[in-house]
Amino acid sequence: MIAAAITGVMDSATPTAGLTSTQKVLLIHFDKTGTDRLAQYLGNKFHLIPANAERQLTILQDQAIQLIIINATSDYRHAGMQTCSRIKSMPAFAHLAVIVLIPANDHPARLTCLESGADAWIEGPLSRDYLRAQINALLTNRRSLKSYFSRPPRLNPLSIAGAINNPSFLNRLHNIILGRLPDTGLNVEVLARLMNVSRPTLYRKIRSLSDRTPNEWVNAIRLNKAAELLSGSDARILEIAKMVGFHSRSNFGKAFQKHFGLTPMEYRKRTTD
Repeated sequence: MIAAAITGVMDSATPTAGLTSTQKVLLIHFDKTGTDRLAQYLGNKFHLIPANAERQLTILQDQAIQLIIINATSDYRHAGMQTCSRIKSMPAFAHLAVIVLIPANDHPARLTCLESGADAWIEGPLSRDYLRAQINALLTNRRSLKSYFSRPPRLNPLSIAGAINNPSFLNRLHNIILGRLPDTGLNVEVLARLMNVSRPTLYRKIRSLSDRTPNEWVNAIRLNKAAELLSGSDARILEIAKMVGFHSRSNFGKAFQKHFGLTPMEYRKRTTD
């Protein structure tokens, strides 16, 4: 049975600079005692959501989870490592930060954490300050990656799929969009079907990786491709606009200037002179 979401209690003397009030943490393989202890440690900056083995996947699909903490100590050791490995093998959730709690001085457990894809592990006895620092570091790194990835390219467009280390999901998404650039009907429903995921899962996945919506993602890839064509071909601007899914030169020009800070003509001149 799943416990209700728990908001912890944090003392004001210990700030956690990397955390926000909207972040949700999934706790897997924790009994009530362990869950209550984490609630005391992590404070009111988190919504803690305990899950048993049967419901964890459903919660991941239904909730916007930012961090997963898995108990792999004592009786849960084998199950905890299996859970970590399973989550990290699923493209829809592999990007989520996972911390595994393991017994102290357990070398095989450390190796298993590495093999299972855990982002970090913490050995017992659990330290509140170390746990907070580890979470803060992981989420700060995730935010830095999202910030880098969300910046629009200027005069040297970057490969969107190559800008982040998650090739199994993003390269497939990137290739699907590139293969359908002229299709003005390419939308979230179509993308979700082609990616074989639900629409909410696709939205959460893209949002968590880039702070963009799926439609913004498609638009960014269209415009990046247009920039390549502008600097690498002699095609007319309207022809390029149609190649990337814009049937109006005016709409294309406005979108391009918003994305790159230059009109298509200015961009072509700047990159070909």
